[in-house]
Amino acid sequence: MCCRGAADAEEERKTKNFFISIKESEKIFRNRQRRIKESHNGKRKSNCQENDFLGSDYISVINLLDRKKFAVRYRLLKQQERISIPEIFSISENAEQVIKLLRETYTVLRCERTRKIIFDHTACLELGLSASTIMDIIVLAAGKYREEQGECLDIEGHLPHNKSVRDILLASGLPYHLKAESLSRFDEEHVQRFETIRGRHDIRANKADEVSTKLVLYFNKCLKTQNLELNEEGLRLLSRILGEVISNCEIHGGESATWYTQGHYQIKDDNSFGEMQMLFLNLGETIYEGLKDDVSKETKNKVRHILKRQAGNMHPDWDEEMVLTVFALQEGISRLRDSNIEGYEGRGSGTVSMIEMFNDIGKCERGLKPQMTIISGKTQIKFTDTYKMKRVRFERDAAFGTGDKRIIAFNKENDIYAPPDRNNVIKMSEYFPGTVISLKFYLDNRYITSKKRR
Repeated sequence: MCCRGAADAEEERKTKNFFISIKESEKIFRNRQRRIKESHNGKRKSNCQENDFLGSDYISVINLLDRKKFAVRYRLLKQQERISIPEIFSISENAEQVIKLLRETYTVLRCERTRKIIFDHTACLELGLSASTIMDIIVLAAGKYREEQGECLDIEGHLPHNKSVRDILLASGLPYHLKAESLSRFDEEHVQRFETIRGRHDIRANKADEVSTKLVLYFNKCLKTQNLELNEEGLRLLSRILGEVISNCEIHGGESATWYTQGHYQIKDDNSFGEMQMLFLNLGETIYEGLKDDVSKETKNKVRHILKRQAGNMHPDWDEEMVLTVFALQEGISRLRDSNIEGYEGRGSGTVSMIEMFNDIGKCERGLKPQMTIISGKTQIKFTDTYKMKRVRFERDAAFGTGDKRIIAFNKENDIYAPPDRNNVIKMSEYFPGTVISLKFYLDNRYITSKKRR
């Protein structure tokens, strides 16, 4: 038996638990916002918010999740409920289980009977930023909604045993978003986080340049830990690609949509390489719903053509939703694309360009490979080395016109009118109300340098 001092006991308690009420969290947040407002002399808020995880958008989140029937039929809930985070809590690796747990969590949060929820991360060995951030959005939105209704809700949690997972959670996860400042002790020397930026659907907002610039600067900052940085051409290219991704978030999620982007970078223990995770999230319409319900006349004709050409290939694991989700990734395909309107004729393929760029540089000398995934509705698309976007020549094609287009069809022939590989385009049983782009890749000086020499 050994005796420990009070300070040691308190430190152990902190590493095991985080505990903060939603009400306390909101009080901390409001005080912080008041100080920010005073320092800025009451400047008008932008449509694109920083360091304000939800703001008034919690109502939009709740309305969307209720409208999409995100809650599930569940057992009789108790006043205190426990949410156990699985060993692999990752959209890329465990999408079905993640979405199922998110739905169960939302169900518990919306139950008036439940007054306290314990989030148990102790067994988690891999925490995906995307899964974690979506969980946080749901928890904070439901918690704030319940506070407005006068309902008490307390959040308690057990931190992961795994140090790397604990650093992600404390730096970029629920304790951080709950403003649990007493739990801010993560490995700051080896972690760089990109503060969550959020926005709403707004075809006129045009915040893409502003946000993409911040993302590029963040990426370059992380890249410098490997004694590398982007040159001018690289800065322009990445900014343009990220700008299109953010622009898609702004305008393609439907009128009630909210969008978020976040980043997290960790230098691994031996300092030989870094692991980066990035999230682009749109809560609103899925890619399929957007292409079916509100598109330009030009895109509507293309949709009809692709569905007609794919009609004979369809089966339970390759349905209309999946066809149009893959179709939306191709060059020149966009919900609002119109070759007669300036600014819309060149839309499409930015998301795939971003994924392939990070996939190309994002391997590690140790053999670790990037994980790149898109989830939308009941469709999951996994990006691997097997299939790349390549130029395909079309002649008077009703969807792609005449000329070269960059296509990724996820099959050996790269034929957009043929079914994809089932290992890359997957039909899920669970439904996600919007679109998630989840990226995990590595920054390794040795790998990137060797690739430059080839």
